[in-house]
Amino acid sequence: MYISKIGIDNYRNFKPAIIVDEEKVGTEVEFVDGTNIIIGHNNAGKTNLLKAIQLVLDSRKAKFKLTIDDFCKEYKDFRIPPEINITLTFREQEDEPDDHKVLVYDWITKMDNPYEAKLTFSFFLPQGDDYKIYKTEIKKFKGEDGTYDSEKVWRFIKKYYFSKYIGRVYGGKPEDRETASIELLEKFDFQFLDAIRDAEKQMFFGSNTILKDVLNYFLDYNITEGQKFKDLTAEALALLKSKELQFETDSQSLFDSLKGRISKDAILKYSEETGANKDGFPDLDAYVSEEDLLFALRLIVKVGDMKIPISNNGLGYNNLLYAALVLAKMQIESESTYYGENAKVFPVLAIEEPEAHLHPSMQFKFLKFLQKNVDVEKKVRQLFVTSHSTHITSASDLDNIICLYKDAAKNSQVAYPAKAIMNYKDPEIKNEATQKKRNTESKNYVKRFLDATKSNMLFADKVILVEGLAEQLLLPCFAAYKKFDDEKGISQEEELTNQHVCIVSVDSRTFNHFLKLYAYSEDNPDAINKKVVCITDADPTINGNACFPFQLNGQGTALASHLTTLQTKFEQKFNNINVYHPVEGKGKTLEYEIVGCNPKSELILTSSFPSQKSANTIANFKLLQTELDSNPHDYKKVAEKYRKFKLTKKQDDNLNKYCQSLEVKDISDDDKAIALISALYYNIVSGIKGEHSMMLEANLREDLAKETPEFRVPDYITNALTKILE
Repeated sequence: MYISKIGIDNYRNFKPAIIVDEEKVGTEVEFVDGTNIIIGHNNAGKTNLLKAIQLVLDSRKAKFKLTIDDFCKEYKDFRIPPEINITLTFREQEDEPDDHKVLVYDWITKMDNPYEAKLTFSFFLPQGDDYKIYKTEIKKFKGEDGTYDSEKVWRFIKKYYFSKYIGRVYGGKPEDRETASIELLEKFDFQFLDAIRDAEKQMFFGSNTILKDVLNYFLDYNITEGQKFKDLTAEALALLKSKELQFETDSQSLFDSLKGRISKDAILKYSEETGANKDGFPDLDAYVSEEDLLFALRLIVKVGDMKIPISNNGLGYNNLLYAALVLAKMQIESESTYYGENAKVFPVLAIEEPEAHLHPSMQFKFLKFLQKNVDVEKKVRQLFVTSHSTHITSASDLDNIICLYKDAAKNSQVAYPAKAIMNYKDPEIKNEATQKKRNTESKNYVKRFLDATKSNMLFADKVILVEGLAEQLLLPCFAAYKKFDDEKGISQEEELTNQHVCIVSVDSRTFNHFLKLYAYSEDNPDAINKKVVCITDADPTINGNACFPFQLNGQGTALASHLTTLQTKFEQKFNNINVYHPVEGKGKTLEYEIVGCNPKSELILTSSFPSQKSANTIANFKLLQTELDSNPHDYKKVAEKYRKFKLTKKQDDNLNKYCQSLEVKDISDDDKAIALISALYYNIVSGIKGEHSMMLEANLREDLAKETPEFRVPDYITNALTKILE
């Protein structure tokens, strides 16, 4: 079996349940068999989710106690005392061990295959005199508008009633309130490694250390193989006995030697003076068992011939050692040959932020180790990991990722990236098999794409998808040209950081794969309801071939098919998705638009331009800009100037085509001249976009340092930035 779902009602950031179709429904989070990777921004509820699981499986031994602040502060209806209710649903696995169903048999709520069973933790004020008095006294906190003064009510509950609350774990249907057997609950082994863990202290100090337990279990393991004495052969028992006798002889000799070196009389003479020897004389004796002596053993790190104390080891490696010992302990306690009926049946491991103090490659290795322990070796039945690490996310299967986040209204939400993609419905695809195939392709593509950098889109509060490296590099710089808050002097660039906006570069024809993650609707609530802005090129074409907008002249398409698909299938259907592009019929790409807005600026010229042997040098382009400045109404003058350079046949042919198109184009002469120089600029930088954009960004940073920057950001970029920051 495995934990397939958790329902949380009125616990910390998880809201109180509401009544839907006469049934009380709280926040639900679904889990998968095996490994569950829970990601999300700070304060999204990741830790609270693990704590909720712990309350059900380990409430009696949990290291924390509930306080008044564990109630969700959005609770408003105080007519009855507030409660916390957390329900775990267990679901049958294929080929699961027989003892699983035996364990939860009394709690089964659905007998069909696969069966389902439930455990519920409830924290409540028992019905009785206190309950009745509460219902009477609470009325004095109710205003004329029917609402309660929440702050005063919580103080009232804390002072007079909280100490009377009790916690119970129920099995079966929650409403039946059937107390779960403590003996059966003991069969669950819930190990929780929180984020702020003192691994060294937990491993090596105290009377009941993990290290001692593990060493004791593996003492003479080559003989016992984890079995109890009663199950060992006579030969094995004899061998163990001889080892124990040898240890007793050796240890007694050691202690006799130690006692001989101590001046006993000088220490014990005080017993005569105090009268403590009236009923006998104090003496020294010694006996130590193997188990006692295990405390003397300590972990060290050997580096060549050097022995380094574990306390001098790095925090990351100590965390790894601690996790390894916890797993070993879980293995021990689930061994029926050793613990018999006391063995654990369902071991669960929860780890907060396993990436703490670990190098990225070690994060990847550690996660793979944990997954192998769960999926292959079955030492742990289910694993829950919370993480902020994009490296761990990129190493995880998309099916295992659960995304906790807050939507635009600051409400806590749950999303499942794999489900979001697979549940997407393309209105143009009627065949379910075809839809499933397309969605599977999208899911596989997204999984391959989400490396350690790009998986940040799952953590961010808002997302900008751009078409290329140039846009990704330049967008923050473009944002710096406009103020977000004039009074505070905050630029849009600063606000991108403040609002946790992630900029991700994807291929123009794969936008739709990623937008399925965010295609949130009533039909697909598993999607991530975050604001997404897509910035893409117009990319006009004639007969399927790329062209400049001034070449269209009544034929071809002004907007690429991938762009119109984004508009019709996503922007028009989902409120959280918007698409921005250059003006239809006038725009092409970012590079083309930059010149259109800054045709005479030297800022757009970078050292990525060709060398002096080419016609497309910086010096030659400056001459074109000068000609444009002198003859802004005559594109032919610009063309004539360009012809004076040493053009290749292709460059000359292109120039003639551009002039022919501009001759009949119904636009102003000024626009024709700018269109021509924009086309020439595009041809220069189109093959060196990455290098050119990095150098352009450096130029723009220098421009921004001026009192009056001169560069003008294209309007569609400015509009997109304004939208994402609303």
